[in-house]
Amino acid sequence: MDNAKGRAAPATIRADSKLEKVRRVLVAEGALALIPRTVRYLFHRLWPGAEGRAPEQAAASRRLPQEKDFALEVPFAETALSPTSAGVGSVAAVIHAYHAETCGEIVDLLRNVPFAIDCYISTDTESKKRQIEAAFAPLGKGTVEVRLFPNRGRDITPKLVGMADVYGRYEFVLHLHSKQTPHGKTRLAGWRSYLFRTLLGSPQTVRSIFEVLLTTDVGLVFPQHFFPVRVSLDWGHNFARTQQLLARAGVAIGGDELLEFPSGSMFWCRSAALRKLLDLNLSFDDFEPESGQVDGTFAHAVERAYLYLVEAAGFRWAKVAIRARYPTTRTVLPVDTLADIETALAKAHHRLIGTLPGEMP
Repeated sequence: MDNAKGRAAPATIRADSKLEKVRRVLVAEGALALIPRTVRYLFHRLWPGAEGRAPEQAAASRRLPQEKDFALEVPFAETALSPTSAGVGSVAAVIHAYHAETCGEIVDLLRNVPFAIDCYISTDTESKKRQIEAAFAPLGKGTVEVRLFPNRGRDITPKLVGMADVYGRYEFVLHLHSKQTPHGKTRLAGWRSYLFRTLLGSPQTVRSIFEVLLTTDVGLVFPQHFFPVRVSLDWGHNFARTQQLLARAGVAIGGDELLEFPSGSMFWCRSAALRKLLDLNLSFDDFEPESGQVDGTFAHAVERAYLYLVEAAGFRWAKVAIRARYPTTRTVLPVDTLADIETALAKAHHRLIGTLPGEMP
């Protein structure tokens, strides 16, 4: 998600203690993600307000071990692409551009989409709107519409609430945003580019993703996690709110399920795969005012709910990766023929709803 205001204000717990000074440094430098999960869990038990999080106790997380966390390699070999992936039905890009200066980069990558795509872009000021319109004018892929919304709920609220009317008119949707992560400093500096290029790095990459969406029951395709953030992907202080959100959609989770989500909130999807989320009719008031939070918000809960709701709508999900951009190459599955797509999905997709501890792959 877009961190629109940067670093959160440090918590005030035991502000005059030496340990509190250590905590402040770790949070400010983004160093917590480098600490093993068990140590971080104890850290948050001692300081529930760390990183500007809500006071809810951090929840334990069941995630796939790295050596079993597979993704399909993109782009596929040409032999794994059919003519249908070169031209599809109605497609829209829903983009939140709080950081309007990144729009040139976005437009350059959207040129790799080998078919028409209408763009719906959100931002929060008139001056940014003019900047965005100028940047998108040369794209020539379809219509471009820029809408203004309050700076609330990062990229999640504008895309799901402000653009809620878009999804019913398009079969496929791309979610992007102008992601910046100042609290991660240099360690996370490449996250946005990694996500962008995994989804839009070449026309063949886009065709490969659409081959999956057009020929299987996959409803959402997202990038394999940016490697530097892998160690910090957990429920954190978001479980209770995610559980409550899913309950509103008729989906029950107890915390023993596998946790998986599109970290960074960028993906290609079928609009139908988001229907259970859209039918909740969320509003801007459901989301907290912006104060530089880095966890524990309703937007973080929505991010963790995506794949459970995709499964509840009757779809699978899939992760993709570019081999040269991912360090654990043995978990990147090549797709050389059309038959390899389903073979790779059988290894890379693990159902989330209803999984039990004994069913860990």
